[in-house]
Amino acid sequence: PFGIKKDKNFIFLSPYIPSKTLNNLHETMQATINYVDDSSFFVNSILGKKNFKKKECLKIKGFFLADALAHDEVIVESIKKDETRPTFKCKVVKKFYHKRFEGFNRAHGSLIEACILASRVKILKRKQIIDNLKNLTNSVIKTAGKNEKKNWNLLKKFILNETKD
Repeated sequence: PFGIKKDKNFIFLSPYIPSKTLNNLHETMQATINYVDDSSFFVNSILGKKNFKKKECLKIKGFFLADALAHDEVIVESIKKDETRPTFKCKVVKKFYHKRFEGFNRAHGSLIEACILASRVKILKRKQIIDNLKNLTNSVIKTAGKNEKKNWNLLKKFILNETKD
């Protein structure tokens, strides 16, 4: 999971070097952008549990998440080279809408921020990670439902185990 940028009918993807996403984009010159409202997708990706239910795309060769709210099927039009994060300019071939968005609570945002911290446990200092994790905890305590609490505990355990000195 990582952020995208949009401009009209184009989506810009900037995966890090090295990454599986970068390799896939170079190899296939196409992608699927999934839009989800369940932070479990992000948490499970960080934890290495990536066995999500998928469905076959209709306009490109690939798959989208079966539980996505929506997805875009895109093809790469151009690549802007960069030593750290090249940018792939992708044309949206087709947009698909599957379910209604019901909104986020503050815990969702905290979980996504914690996923970002978890993805950086090897490059950030332990104190910085722990301090940020503590700042995120309050919104989880106040707004999380059962699923968010479960994901928070899994992610917190992962981060604390990975940041041991």
